[in-house]
Amino acid sequence: MMPERRRPNGAADETQVRVSTLRLRRSENRSTYSTMKVNINNKAVEYRIEGEADAPDQQVLLATAQDLTAGTDWAAQGYTVAEFLPAAELQQLQRGLYQLVREFMRHAGLAVADDFDISQYHHAVGDSKELHLAVINQIKEISQTRLPLPASVLEQRVSALCGRPVQALNPWDNGRWFHLRIVRPNQPDNNPLHRDVWLPDYDDCVNIYAPLAGSTANSSLTLVPGSHWWPESRVVRTRGGAVYNGVAFTVPAVKESEEPLQIIRPNPAPHEVLVFSPYLLHGGAVNLNADATRVSLEMRFWPAD
Repeated sequence: MMPERRRPNGAADETQVRVSTLRLRRSENRSTYSTMKVNINNKAVEYRIEGEADAPDQQVLLATAQDLTAGTDWAAQGYTVAEFLPAAELQQLQRGLYQLVREFMRHAGLAVADDFDISQYHHAVGDSKELHLAVINQIKEISQTRLPLPASVLEQRVSALCGRPVQALNPWDNGRWFHLRIVRPNQPDNNPLHRDVWLPDYDDCVNIYAPLAGSTANSSLTLVPGSHWWPESRVVRTRGGAVYNGVAFTVPAVKESEEPLQIIRPNPAPHEVLVFSPYLLHGGAVNLNADATRVSLEMRFWPAD
């Protein structure tokens, strides 16, 4: 029987990213913060993480969990980029999700045409935080009944890549959800660097990232290969949710590392999917596109056997 869990509210080119941290300092309210400097494609990015540091821990979280990458040829790195779906099914999925994004924009009060290019989302919302939040609040958890394809189609493909049957059903809360991620260029819309399993309900699964718009070598999801087998002590994380560049997130975040982190953007092509372990350090994927919003489909899959 699964233990009771509660969720808090709320094959391509790889781009190397080196991360270093400045010494931690303590603010007047005694919460700690760190400034992380990141170089992506020779472009310097700096972001600030606020939140009290957690105590060092030698535990390897994956050692006591189900590793859905085990037995695959990508188990060591913890991720793979592969062909996603047959052309007709992929087109149906992508076009349907484009329309879903436009629908959510209309619900937020934006007048967009049926052929609106969702990579230009940032121009539609402009500088309005209210409009952007009105869209984002609709895409955090979307029922799989809104998928343009049956979830079983995606389950079959991810099962094949994992070499075992998986399903898009969270056993901790029986939820069937998917997520759309919208990250505007040069805005703090992306999650900080983290492991999904620092939150409850995300053990024993694999994630997918499928690009929909604006996903490039300058904007796509970043991750640290092999970090799914790292002990917790290898980085310093916040005890609870982090404040990242002034934006509060429920997920804890990496505050510092004693070693330069070798972060990459696997950068799946439009016809590909990135499958990765939630135990990997990932996120912090600032969008450095000059004029394109990044939109992606994200889902999680658990053992079906």
